[in-house]
Amino acid sequence: MKSLIASCGFALALGGCAVGIHPGDDSPSVSYTATNSYQTVYLRVQNQAAECLRGNGGFAVVANVDPATQAGEVLVKEDITGAVMARTVLKAVDDRHTQVTHTVSGHRPLDANALHAMRESVLMDTSVCFAYK
Repeated sequence: MKSLIASCGFALALGGCAVGIHPGDDSPSVSYTATNSYQTVYLRVQNQAAECLRGNGGFAVVANVDPATQAGEVLVKEDITGAVMARTVLKAVDDRHTQVTHTVSGHRPLDANALHAMRESVLMDTSVCFAYK
């Protein structure tokens, strides 16, 4: 990821590099209904992002939840550019079910393996991390 950021930093100075998730792009994503309350899903996603997706610096986890709408969002953002590298959007279906959509940038380390780990973390109710090389 650091080489991608370094090359994009140079490209940004020259006028272009699209790092992160952008509306309408083909970033990998998965949607499903979890059999947990939105609060439980929100905490699980937030914990997994902090434990597994932040890496050794360079990424920040930004999370918010709205009890009035029973919905929330957890973002993993690149520190330098602020680009959203991973996003989870969740909304209560009822008291015991939550609609969840995970999206990742598709660039290593936030690729299909990270997407799978994000989903498994919610379904297994424990942080599942992918061991990056």
